[in-house]
Amino acid sequence: MQLEIICYVMQFVVSFGNAFRYMQIEAQAKSSRLTRTFSINLKQLIALIIFVIVLSSVGFLAVQRVDMYKRWASQIEKSQSIRRHLWKAYVLLNSNSFETDNTTQDWFIRELQYASSSLLDLIRQDERHGLQLSRIDGFLVSLFDPTKTSYLIGLNSTDRNVIAKALYDIGGKVLAAYGNYINYTSSNPPLWYSGPSPPDETILEEAVELANDIRESLLP
Repeated sequence: MQLEIICYVMQFVVSFGNAFRYMQIEAQAKSSRLTRTFSINLKQLIALIIFVIVLSSVGFLAVQRVDMYKRWASQIEKSQSIRRHLWKAYVLLNSNSFETDNTTQDWFIRELQYASSSLLDLIRQDERHGLQLSRIDGFLVSLFDPTKTSYLIGLNSTDRNVIAKALYDIGGKVLAAYGNYINYTSSNPPLWYSGPSPPDETILEEAVELANDIRESLLP
């Protein structure tokens, strides 16, 4: 009887031991699956965060680029307006009727005023080059100053032609300076454009020097 009890107890111990080991194995398996699942989810979360950061950065840069290109396009528009009015002033100042026709003289002054207005708009859009552009505007203001009209009328045709040619050249140079990037792409450059940005410093400085030279040498 005692032997049977001992055998029964041994069987119970063995069964309990097997059950305990099975429970340990199950617990380890579940822990491993949980760890693996957590590891996978953490990697996915990190990848998602990186993707969101990259996407946000690209979007921010794209918005900046679009705004910059809009500003470039507006600068070209103002430059075209400056050239258009200065070229009209060039024709009027070269006109044979400039000395005697008040209408031609008034028209000449209005064209210079229109060019100056566009130039001031350009200064507001490109404050970094405001000093250079202001010098060009100072030259135009000195020409459409009512007190200077009689002086222009009294100039000989050669000097008037020099001033007129300066207006023509300044108009062309301002547009060339702010339209320099079109030589490398379209007027609507792609987001990945990496060429020069406006204005072309050299061409703009040429326009400024021309305005200063004429103002100092031919205007009172």
